[in-house]
Amino acid sequence: MRVLVTGGAGCIGSELCEELLARGSSVTIFDNFSSGTREHVSGLLEHPACRLVKADVLDRAALDAVMGEVDMVFHLAANPDVRYIPGQPTDKDLQLNTLATHTVLESMRLHGVKKLAFTSTSAVYGLAPKLPISEHDFFPQPISLYGATKLACEALISAFSHLFGMQCWIFRLANIVGPKQRRYGKTVISDLIAKLRQDPRRLLMLGDGRQEKSYLTARDCVEGMLFAVERSREQLTVLNLGGDDTITITRIAEMIVEAMGLRGVEFEYTGTEGGWPGDVPRFVLDVTAINRLGWRARYNSEESVALAIRGILEGPDG
Repeated sequence: MRVLVTGGAGCIGSELCEELLARGSSVTIFDNFSSGTREHVSGLLEHPACRLVKADVLDRAALDAVMGEVDMVFHLAANPDVRYIPGQPTDKDLQLNTLATHTVLESMRLHGVKKLAFTSTSAVYGLAPKLPISEHDFFPQPISLYGATKLACEALISAFSHLFGMQCWIFRLANIVGPKQRRYGKTVISDLIAKLRQDPRRLLMLGDGRQEKSYLTARDCVEGMLFAVERSREQLTVLNLGGDDTITITRIAEMIVEAMGLRGVEFEYTGTEGGWPGDVPRFVLDVTAINRLGWRARYNSEESVALAIRGILEGPDG
C-alpha cells in the first residue's frame, strides 16, 4: 500500500511511518517541521520505500503533487499545542486543524483517494457528564479551541465520507507520551522535568495536582490505529484509543522526582481545577469498542508515563 502521512516527522507520525515501512508499505512523509524534527525521520529516509516532502498541509499545490500517487492518508498534522494563551489570536487551531483537514480532504477527493485515518483527541468531549467516556453516550461539547476545531475536523470527515464514498477512521486519543516529546516542552512530563532541572528543590505545577487523565505510549497508539484500520470495515469508524485507567499530575511529579534521584522537593500548585483555560481536569476513555475488535493497550497509564520519563531522561538531552 502507498501511504501519505501528514505530520510524519512528529512523535506519533514518525513511529507510524516506521511501522508502515516494516509492514511493507511505501511511505511519503509530509511535514513542515514546525514541531516534528528531521532527527525523528533521518533513519527512515534511508529506506528505499520512504520519501520526505517538506511542505505545509495548507499548501494545496504541494498536497496535489503527491496525492495522486497514494492509496491512503494518515492525517496527523495539527497544532501541537492544546493550550490557548490569552491575548493570542484565536484562529491558530482553526487554520492548523480544521482548514488543514479540509485541504487534505479536498485533495483526496480530486485525486480519488478513498481511505483516511485521522488523529482526533479526547479534548472533543469537554466536561463529560459521565465517566468513562464512550464514543456515543452524548454529544461532545469541547471547552477548548483545540477540541472544538478537532470536532469540526471530525464533522468534515463524516461529510466527505458519506458524500464521496471515502472510508474513514477517526481516533480520539488519550494523552500520548514518549521520549520523542523531550524537545517540545508541550507535555506535562517534559514540562515538569524541565522545571526540576532548573530548580531541583521546588516544583510548581499548574492546577491543583488532582487533574486525572489517561496516558498512552506513542507506540501503543500506532499499533491501535493500524489494528483498527485493518479490522474495522465500517464506512466511518470513530474509536477512543487509550487505556482504561488514569493517573494524577501529582503522581506523575512523584515518579519524575524518584527517577531523577531527587529528595525533599517541595510541591506547589497554582490552585485552579484545570491547568489552563480550556483544560479538562479529569477524563477516562471507555475503550470497550476497540477492545471488542481485539486490541488492548500493552501499558496502562502509569507504565506509559514511566516509559516516557525514562526515555526522556536517558535520551540525548537527558
